[in-house]
Amino acid sequence: MPVKKRRDAGRQRGEPIVHAVLQQTLAELSAFGLDGLSVGRVATKAKVNKTSVYRRWPTREALVCAALERVLVDVAAAVPDTGSLRGDLLGLLAPVSELLTSDVGKTVLRTALAESTASSIGELVARQLEQTSKPMLAVVERARARNEWRSGVDPRQLVFLLIGACMHRTLLEHETLTMKWLGEIFDLSLEGTYPRTRN
Repeated sequence: MPVKKRRDAGRQRGEPIVHAVLQQTLAELSAFGLDGLSVGRVATKAKVNKTSVYRRWPTREALVCAALERVLVDVAAAVPDTGSLRGDLLGLLAPVSELLTSDVGKTVLRTALAESTASSIGELVARQLEQTSKPMLAVVERARARNEWRSGVDPRQLVFLLIGACMHRTLLEHETLTMKWLGEIFDLSLEGTYPRTRN
């Protein structure tokens, strides 16, 4: 009896396969949403066996979480030092705005906000967005040294305010996040963080 050839036979193992599966998962989410996502289609397009997908990600939710995490994990990796609070924040949140305006970013948001989203997926997105506030600590410390940050202002509140404005702009207004628009939002928001009197 002839041996049936594996769909993923001859392919390099490990990371290339993981990358292919997660990329196809994001494409599925974009095309069909969470409810319409088919692990079988993901496996077929990634050229692997469906059993191989389930072996690594036992549930559909685990697969979606892995795909979303790969997108979100590097968003706030870099902490720029531009010499000013405004410049640092623009450098820190520019990748966030780029993500939110990309097809992948919109897919992430739609999935996170969908009524059918599993709690594990929503928690993942919330957790990863929370990571955006951590690099702010270094930015704030530099701003305090330059007398650009008022005592008592929570850095996370500023981050969530800015991200919320970006989400509103993309999801509800269907507008692009231009650098001009970001600059205007920053200028308005920073009025609440600067000391009342600065040298």
